[in-house]
Amino acid sequence: MHSISMSFALVLCASAFVDVHAGVSRSPDAFPATVARYSSGDAAGGTTTFAAADHAYYFQAEPAVAEPAKPQSYWPVLYSLLVPGLGELTMGYEKRGIALMLLEAAAWTGYIVNHDDGLEEREAYEAFADEHWAERKFIDDHPLIYPLEDQTLEYLEEQGRAVSGSGGDWWTGYIPWVSKEEDKQHYYENIGKYDWFVSGWTDYDPTLDPPLAKSQLREEYRAMRATSNESLDAANEFIWVSVAARAFSLVETAIIVHNRREDAGQASIGHDAPVALRARPRGLQGGELALEVRFK
Repeated sequence: MHSISMSFALVLCASAFVDVHAGVSRSPDAFPATVARYSSGDAAGGTTTFAAADHAYYFQAEPAVAEPAKPQSYWPVLYSLLVPGLGELTMGYEKRGIALMLLEAAAWTGYIVNHDDGLEEREAYEAFADEHWAERKFIDDHPLIYPLEDQTLEYLEEQGRAVSGSGGDWWTGYIPWVSKEEDKQHYYENIGKYDWFVSGWTDYDPTLDPPLAKSQLREEYRAMRATSNESLDAANEFIWVSVAARAFSLVETAIIVHNRREDAGQASIGHDAPVALRARPRGLQGGELALEVRFK
């Protein structure tokens, strides 16, 4: 801090008295050297301080001290964890808080709409498969065992394991059987995804030579499953939007709270008064006044 002092000297030549405070008159030597401080309230709400050392009196106008503000609490951080934007809103950042809360509402709306659509589309393709794919036809018309009379699932599995990994031209490729009761998700996935199960679709023609893994119903089914999966994936993406909004709000609120608590701590320390008035007696009949102004 640099100090610039402006001094005004006043020499009192007669047997005058120096007024020091609100109608109380004292001679320059009335304050003994041992007096260190005298203060009283002023109109501005601050104090006027009189200090003495070697018959020099120091008058300093101290700034009014306001009631210290309550430190910022950490509750807004919890609010932002629960609802993005709520912490900012409680601390006065209304536009930012409302924007984050609207983003959270939009994310959950998008999730619910897409998730419900995905489930409805799943029910639709499962019903389509139940109508157009049959386990009995899959076994009876499978190219690997047709036209054998011993047409059982166990025999088909054995044949499949025998040709698996043989490196031949067998176009289907063996896939182990999974029933609907064992794993519903994999059952509906396998019958549409792998050529091994194409013979179960009602429009599959087992008389073609060589056999071809072609079925229009299967292609329609695969398109239905793709639509359902896209809707469910979109729902998950909206969840990530909500997570990102919550993380942003949480970090931002924590930073604001931290900065406010730091500012409150620094303000409570206080600063030197920028204006001071010095008084020093000169002999028995006179004195000197000096006004000091500090500039940062």
